[in-house]
Amino acid sequence: MATTKTPSGVTLSVEFAGVCLYVIDRRQETTVSVLIPTCVPNERVRNHHEDEDVGARHVPYLLMDLANLEPESAKRVRPGFVADGPRFQVVRRLSREELFFEPEESQGSVVQLVPDPLPLPDLSVYKPQIKLKVGLDSATPPEELNVRTTLRGGKLTATTIGGPGRSNPAAGQDRDWDKLDADWAGSIIWTRPIPDEPINIRIQSWEPGKENPSLTLWPVPGGDGKVIKLKIANLCETNPLEWKEFEHRFQKDDVDFKWLFRLFEASDGGSLLEVFGGRGHKFPYPKLKNRPARTTGSTGCTGGQFGLP
Repeated sequence: MATTKTPSGVTLSVEFAGVCLYVIDRRQETTVSVLIPTCVPNERVRNHHEDEDVGARHVPYLLMDLANLEPESAKRVRPGFVADGPRFQVVRRLSREELFFEPEESQGSVVQLVPDPLPLPDLSVYKPQIKLKVGLDSATPPEELNVRTTLRGGKLTATTIGGPGRSNPAAGQDRDWDKLDADWAGSIIWTRPIPDEPINIRIQSWEPGKENPSLTLWPVPGGDGKVIKLKIANLCETNPLEWKEFEHRFQKDDVDFKWLFRLFEASDGGSLLEVFGGRGHKFPYPKLKNRPARTTGSTGCTGGQFGLP
C-alpha cells in the first residue's frame, strides 16, 4: 500500500473496500463522501431488492492495528507477516454512525482522484432519472444508510489489477457498464499528511442517547516515515479479520452491488427499477475480472460512484 511521505513524516492511510458509494461533490470543493448502505435486514430494510433478488448480508467495520492504540504499544506489539498485515488487529463493527478524522482538513481542501474518473461503475449515467435519497446528508439519515464519512484533502487512489491509479479509462461512464468485463477497483485508498500526532477518530452515533466514542491513534514506523493504516470495509460477514489464508472465493458476478440502489430513488417518485428497464428486469451489477485479493483489496465486491451536481 503506497503512502505519501510528508514533511513531518506522518501519513494517514485509509483503505475502503466492499459495497460503498463514493459521492464526488465538485460544486465548491472536491470532497468525497463515502456512504455505506445498510445490508442487514431490519424493520425497514428488506432483504429482497426491488427486483426480488435476495441481498447477502454485509457488515461494515473499522479494521486497525493494535499498535496504533497507544504511543508505546509499537514497542510491545509484534508485527505480522508482510503479506498478512498486522499480527494483532482490532475490529470495531460500525452501525448507524458517522466517522470524523481529526484534525480535519480545512474547508476548500481538494481531494485528488487517481485516476479521475475512478474505475468504478458510475451511477451518474442514470441522471436525471435518479437521485440520492432525501436526508442522506442529514444529522439523522434514513435507515437505508448505515455509515458515512466525508473526505477532504489528500489523495484517493484506486487499486486495480494493473496497479494503483491504473484502469480502463471511462468504463464506468458507459450506460452499458454492466455488460463490460471490466477492471473495476478492488479497493480505494485515501492518504493524507498528518500535521501532528496523534489523530482522533470521532464516531458520531445517529441513535438517540447512544454514547459517541473516540479513538486516539498513534503512528508506527513504515516504509516512508510513520504511518497510521486503517481499513473501512463493507464485506460479506464471513471473514472480518481478513486472514489471507482464508481469502474469499472469487465471484465474477458482483450481485451484492445491488445494495447501493437502496441509497437512490426515482426522480419522478416512481419505481427505481423502472429506470433500469422495468419490472421483470433486474438491477445492473458489475462483472469483475479475475483478481487476486492480495493486490486489489477484496476478491468479489466493488463499490460505485455518483457525482454532484
